[in-house]
This record gives sequence, C-alpha cells and structure tokens, in this order.
Amino acid sequence: MTRAPLPAGPPPLLACPTLNEGGFGAALGRLTEPTGPALRPVTLAGGLRAWATTDAVVSRAVLTDPRLTNDVREVGRPVQGFPLRRYPEDFFAHAPQLLSASGDRHRRMRRIVAPFFTAAAAAGTAARLRCEVAQIIRSLAGRDRVDIVADLALPLAGATVGEVLGVPRERRRSTVTAALAASAAAPGTEAARSAQRAFSRAVLQIIGTARHSSAPTAATALLHANRTGELTNAEMAGMLGMLLIGTIDSLATVIPAGTLLAMRRPDVRRGLSHGHDLSHGHGRYLSHGLSHGHGRYLSHGLSHGTEYTRALTEEILRLNPSFQHTGWRFTRESCAIAGTSLPQGTVVVASLLSANLDPTAWPDPLRADPHRRAPSSHLSFGHGPHYCLGAALGRRLVHDALTGLFSRLPRLNPAAPAHELIWHGVCLRRLNQLPVDTHTSARTGRPRPTGT
Repeated sequence: MTRAPLPAGPPPLLACPTLNEGGFGAALGRLTEPTGPALRPVTLAGGLRAWATTDAVVSRAVLTDPRLTNDVREVGRPVQGFPLRRYPEDFFAHAPQLLSASGDRHRRMRRIVAPFFTAAAAAGTAARLRCEVAQIIRSLAGRDRVDIVADLALPLAGATVGEVLGVPRERRRSTVTAALAASAAAPGTEAARSAQRAFSRAVLQIIGTARHSSAPTAATALLHANRTGELTNAEMAGMLGMLLIGTIDSLATVIPAGTLLAMRRPDVRRGLSHGHDLSHGHGRYLSHGLSHGHGRYLSHGLSHGTEYTRALTEEILRLNPSFQHTGWRFTRESCAIAGTSLPQGTVVVASLLSANLDPTAWPDPLRADPHRRAPSSHLSFGHGPHYCLGAALGRRLVHDALTGLFSRLPRLNPAAPAHELIWHGVCLRRLNQLPVDTHTSARTGRPRPTGT
C-alpha cells in the first residue's frame, strides 16, 4: 500500500500533546514518515531492542496475529531483555493478568469481569458517576488556578475505582497514589520497592473489602472466582492490579492531555463547551492542526449536542491514547511480519499513536475532525482479543469530564509554558501536572492574580 504524503514542515507545537513524549528512542519522523517499512527496529530507553509497527494496517494485524503471544512463558526459550532489563510496564508482562495472557487462559480471566464492562454496565456506571463529575468541576470554578491532573483527573479516577472495584471513599486517594507510584517508579530502586509494597497493600485492602461486601463489583467477582478455584491467588491479585492501574493511568492521561489539546485549539474548545459544531453544518472553522493554524476546513455538519461531542471525544482519544504503545508481544516461532523476518522470542509492539496518525487511515491526521467516517475505529483502545475492557466506560467518562469542564470553564488556559510540562512513561505516558488558569475571577468582578 502506498502511504499518502504528509504536508511539508514540522507539526505545530502542541498540535498533538502526545508528540511531546519520547517513548521509544526512534525519532518521531521515523515513526510517521510517509514511506518506508511498516515494522521498524526501536530501542527502549532502558536498552531493550524491539520491533514497532508504524501504520494502522500492520498494527491491527499484529494485535490479532496468532504467532504472537502476550505470555512470555509460551515462547519456550529466553527472550532478550527479559527479565534482565526491567521497566515500569513490565508489570503487564510478568504479573498474571489479562495483558500477560493469551488463548484459553486469557479468555478464562476476561470472562469473569466482562459483565462489569459491557455497554449497558458502562452506561450505568457513568450515570452514577455523573454527579461526582459535576461536583468536582463545580469545585474548580471557584478557584483561579487549578491542576487538571490533581484536581480533576485523579479525583475522577478515585471515584471510578470506587464504583468498579468497591474502593471505599476514605481509601480512594491513597489507592490512586499507590497505583500511580507503582506504574511510575524506575524498577530496581528503593522507591520502586516501596511503591510496590504500597500497591500490594492497596490490592489486599480491595480484597478485604470485597470479602465483606454484598454489592456486585469486579472485585467481588474475582474473589468469588478465587474461592471456587477458577483463579489462583496470584491471578486474582494480578487482575485487580491491572484494573487499578489501567483505570487510573488511563484517566490520568487522557483527561489532562485532552484538556491541553482543547486549550490549544479553538475549534475543539468551542465544540466541547457548546456541545455542537458552531458552523451549523455550513460554515468554515479554524483548525490548528498540520496547517499551523492557517488552514480552514469545511464542516459537513453533525447534529448538535451529544452526537457531535462524542465524535469530537473520539478524535481526542485518537490523538491522545493512554497507551502510546502496546505492551510486549513475543513471537512464538520464527516468522515474517510485514515482510520482516523475526526469530523466535522477538519483542514486538504496536505503536498505537503511530497507527492513529497514519495518513492513509486518517487524512490530515493531526486535525481533530469529528466529521470523519467511523471516528471510533482508532486503535487507542487496542484491537482484537485484548481490546480494552474499559473502552465503553472510558469513552463516557472522558466525554463527560471534558464537556463538563469546558462548559463550566470556557476560558480555561494553560498556566505554564509547554516546555515546563513533564511527561512520564514509555508505554503508559501522562502529564505529571497541568496547571491552568480558570479566569473565573474576571467574570465575577474579582481582581485577577498577576501573571495570568
């Protein structure tokens, strides 16, 4: 397949927040250039050599290829870099849970918790959380400066694990803190060991709560499966750890990154705050995508309200996947992928961000365009057997948080320059902080602080 050429010139600053995060040592241009092999050798910051996909077609193929496994034990021989080199993301390769399992083992574990993540279950959970979202956002409106990570994303993450796993309100903050520390600490350090101990205590507390709870949650379902012999102790703990980190890190990534994108793009901000396309289906609106803020695009119109904002949310999710790359996959045998011969035990990852920016699948890929055909076909939630369990819930929560935020605070602006923002992670990638000015004092007549 011939890949469509990208427009000349570098992407504009903060056109897509994820582009400011390094991840693999390969330069961004090597992952998004319009021609070249669809599978490239890359080196992780810790020295692990792997092969990464560079387009949407090959990424989808890798995510469903039976010659690849998520379970390193199925390789049958030592894999270069495992377990000698360790990364925070190794949790997903070594702990016994969905992302480190394949085949029947994966299906067995997924079946236990799947009922809590169906579309209907997600709708119910999101409806119960809607009041919490509104309350969190109302609390921001009375302050001149807030941190979107600490003041919005993390409280929502805590409320979500409360709903999904039954974490009591008084333990949500400590649980969120423990999960973030466990996924961020450099392995092999005392900080990592301390973080892992705190995380293990948080998981054990969830199990203890589930033992005395009559409310059905994913945690009580996992405990029941453990009692009946369907799950081992290690599998139950691994599954709870995966659900904790997956829920918290995803919300802590996408909500701040989506907020940052909207603050930099007037069309996205207006769409989120007003709930519809301001062009009313006939005008033109200004885009701050690859055109460097000077191109104008014809809007083809969607119905006003939720239909439009949900399509816009899909574009935000496409441009800001919580997992920039998938976790490790390993070749079960020597094989060829996208014309590249790989020996048994090779580490392969799908670059979700690169797939989502593939211009053959997403023309003018850095533009947040809610009028795209099949807007939800991006790979931010993965593809195939390991498609994200929480996709339906995540979509609703991100939509409700971002539309609620910009409806309530339409003049929200960054309170720190781009070069001061710190991104963390390799596969998991998120902002540590996102300070913003609310400008609510200007509307209420109070004096604005200096420097805003």
